[in-house]
Amino acid sequence: MINKSWVQEKIKALKLAPSRGNGQNFLISPDPIIAIIKAGEITAGDRVLEIGPGLGALTEALLATGADVTAIEFDKKLAEYLEKNLSKKLPHKIIHGDVLEIATENFLADLHPYKLIANIPYHLTSDIIRRFTETKFKPQTICLLVQKEVAERITAEPPRTNQLALFTQWFARVEYITTIPRTLFSPAPEVDSAIIRIVPRTPDEQARGLSPNEQKQLFSFIKRGYAHPRKQLANNLGVKITDAPLNLTRRAETLSHEEWITLFKALS
Repeated sequence: MINKSWVQEKIKALKLAPSRGNGQNFLISPDPIIAIIKAGEITAGDRVLEIGPGLGALTEALLATGADVTAIEFDKKLAEYLEKNLSKKLPHKIIHGDVLEIATENFLADLHPYKLIANIPYHLTSDIIRRFTETKFKPQTICLLVQKEVAERITAEPPRTNQLALFTQWFARVEYITTIPRTLFSPAPEVDSAIIRIVPRTPDEQARGLSPNEQKQLFSFIKRGYAHPRKQLANNLGVKITDAPLNLTRRAETLSHEEWITLFKALS
């Protein structure tokens, strides 16, 4: 069973110096793993893409469900360890490299349909979410283990929303599943983590009646609205308060998707 001693023994044997920048904080309890698999709705026969398998504790649990796992690991030493130690009898593939370079449209087309499971560092969160919610070959379900603060930002709603939440929720439905205390990792990070579930929307749901070009223009419009988050919308958008169907003394964080669309159509 996975525990702190098991993780520390593996780190020592591999002569591994865990990288905070690469999010190398390894789970030392089976409870978060069980929660991730449940939130990801993993069942026998599923194709699963796992990002950042690390020492393979979650990978082994995924394989135990009967899933076919493709795992992408950035650390060469860990990728080699997984290739050597995971059972050859269970269907899996270990790929060494950067997921943002590997997960091309062709790669995802070959994998589709699939579910995505990932334990990712802060600096990759928004890039990975965009890659997998905007691709033509979207996962059926995305389950991420991220910093708690990031999870709260992604799931935020008006009047405390933000660009990351707004764009993620445009492409997908998001749900905060549970908090994972920092004490369940080794080495322990400075902050708690959380599990979130992201379910990509269908093209029609995502479009909300807008053409692809209109969506692109809307996103640029929203970025303008958030240029200075503490300022009123009128200042950020450079328009008069009387020119809009909404109260432009409000801040960007208070608007819903529908209000952004209304404002965009009125001022375009």
